[in-house]
Amino acid sequence: CKSEKLAARIAKQHTVELLRSAKVIELTNMQRGKYFRILANVMIDGVNLADSLISNGLARPYDGGKRDGWCE
Repeated sequence: CKSEKLAARIAKQHTVELLRSAKVIELTNMQRGKYFRILANVMIDGVNLADSLISNGLARPYDGGKRDGWCE
C-alpha cells in the first residue's frame, strides 16, 4: 500500500542521513540467519541503528514471529 511504501522511503532516508554523517560505523554480533543472510547490529557513532529507527517510529521490534503490516 502507499503508506507502507512511504514509510519505507522515510526509514531509508533516516538511515542514509545517519550513515553519511557518521564518523564511526561498526557491525557487531555478526552471524548467518535462517536463510543464510548476514545479520548484524549496526552501530553508528555508538548508537544502534535499529534502536534509532524504532524510537523514531520508523521500524518495529521483531522477535522472529509473525510480522504486523504497515497498511491499514
